[in-house]
This record gives sequence, structure tokens and C-alpha cells, in this order.
Amino acid sequence: MKNNLMGEKTISDGMSLEILISRVKLPPLPTNGAKLLDMAQQPMDEIDISSFAKLVEMDPGLFASVLQLANSPYYSGVDGIISMRAAITRIGLTETINSICLYFFQKMLPKLPAIEGFSSREYWAYSWACAMANRRLGHPNLGMGVLPGELYIAGLLHGMGKLLIAIHYPNEFSKCVIKARDFKQPLYKIEQDVFGTTDAFVASKIMEAWNLPANICTGVAFHQMPESAPDEYKEIAGLTQFAYCIAAMSGIGKSGDGLLMDLSSTYIYQQSNLQISREETREKIIREIIESLEKKSESVTGLSSKSSTRTPDKEDIGKEKSPAKKRALPKTKKGFFARIRSLLGAS
Repeated sequence: MKNNLMGEKTISDGMSLEILISRVKLPPLPTNGAKLLDMAQQPMDEIDISSFAKLVEMDPGLFASVLQLANSPYYSGVDGIISMRAAITRIGLTETINSICLYFFQKMLPKLPAIEGFSSREYWAYSWACAMANRRLGHPNLGMGVLPGELYIAGLLHGMGKLLIAIHYPNEFSKCVIKARDFKQPLYKIEQDVFGTTDAFVASKIMEAWNLPANICTGVAFHQMPESAPDEYKEIAGLTQFAYCIAAMSGIGKSGDGLLMDLSSTYIYQQSNLQISREETREKIIREIIESLEKKSESVTGLSSKSSTRTPDKEDIGKEKSPAKKRALPKTKKGFFARIRSLLGAS
């Protein structure tokens, strides 16, 4: 396993270098982006709101995106919002930072080519859902020891490698998505066969080039296999894997995966010493996260869990050789806890 990982890292280094110097330019992280990301990783009570508001107001696109969200159906009030301060007051500082990070990377990264089963809109909606779930998993009341802001960035950028591979190797990546769907396999397993590495390792190398913290870069690199991460990064990788599964359960967006891992098979679920390992706590948090995603998704991403199309169909996800490991998502919502227990593999 160790030799395989070293090989994948070497290949991802080469692919990342090729992406960074290719004709399809991947821009360096601009100064305002670096400052925003620094703020996004901090505890909310340590952020200077005046400095944050001024930073956003300097970028017309970012400012407009915040005003649009503040005046969206989910957040809108009696009066229209026209100032950054009023927008923060209405939306809340955390949600404002979340939306700005989403908008920033959507505009910064190159556009996707036409690829069956993998659209830019669906990709970003899924990434947002994963980021929101990951931030909640880092709440201090769970005692996970990872800052919520770091988890949000890891969740938002966890799939960036898919985006970059799709842009630079569209034909090969398209075949990976189709094969993952047709054979009901995790996409990263197909990527290993085709590219010799995974999108997560590629994303991690690009993030390192942007000087993002090692905690986030390594968490993304190993989120598909947290058990293989260095010990000090297992938790952030495991939480990002857990959030990825919750995002899939929400039905918001599309990740390109052909198989959804049961939560019961994830690294975090199998750690019996964690607070989230308690069934009642886990179900309550998952319910809270999915309900929040369903309420906010359309205003933030333009997609809802009902409008988002997914490949493969819900009833097909999870069917594979070992039913104890991965299960199909139910077709209907017969009660939230019943749905969650089904996904967790409970009887």
C-alpha cells in the first residue's frame, strides 16, 4: 500500500506540474483570495468584520454575490439589502464567508468542457454541500479537534482535482465517469486505473502550490482513503470523507461517482471513541445537516435536492458485491430517521 501511494503521489506531481504550466492557465491565488481563505479558516469570533467587509467590497463580483444571496428568497426580508454590513447582519458572518468562498473559486477556476454526467453547475453544488456538511462536523460540540473553517475549505475543494483533470484530459476523464457509472464503482478507483493516481492527490498538489495549510492539503489528498493518511491528518481526511457521503445523501449536485459508500463503512463511523459514534448524536447531526442543505441550496447554488439530477439513479447507488459495505439509497422519504438508518446499514 505504501509503495502504491508513493507511486500515485509521484504521478500526481507530474500531472499537477503539467496542469500548472499548460495552455489552459490555472491562475495563481490572488492576494484578495489568499486573505479571504485565511479569514475563512479562522474561528468566527476572531474575524475582524470591518476588515472583512472592506476586502469584499474591493471586489465588485464578490460584493454582488453577497448582495444577491442576502436578497434571495431564503434570506430576503421586507427591505432590500444594498450594503455589505447589512448583508452580513442578515445572512450571518459564517454564511457570508461560505458563499464568498464558493463564488470565488467558481469564478477563478477554468470552465468545464462538455462531459456527460459531470457539469460545472452540479459539481459546484455538490462541493458546496460537502463543504457545509464538513463545517458542521467541526463544530466544537463534537470535539473533533479540527477548525470548522479548515473543514469548510477542505470540503469545498475536495473535488477540485476532478475539475482540473476534466479540463486538461477531457476524453480520458469522460471515460472514467462513464465507466464508474456503468460498473457502479467509486470514481477514484477508475482514475487509479486510467491515470495511475486520483483526483484527490492532484487537487492536493495544486493546493500546495497555492500555499494552503498542510492540514487542508493532506486532508483532501486522503479523503477517499483516510485510513492511509499520516496519523495527524486522519481526522480531517475522515471527516471530509464523512461529509462527502452526507452530501451524496442530500441529492444536491453530482460528484461523478458511480458508487456511494455507506456511512457505516467510513473511517469516522468506525472510530468508537468519538462523540459522533453515538447513534443518537450521529443521526441528529445528519438530519440537521441535510435539512439545512435542503433549505439553503436553491438560494446559494441554484439547485435543490429535488431539481438536481444524479447519475446513477438513487436506487442504483451502492449495489455491489458486498451488500454489507455499500447500500442503495431509498427511493422515497418515509421518515427521516428511517432513511438515515437505511443508509447507515442498520436493520
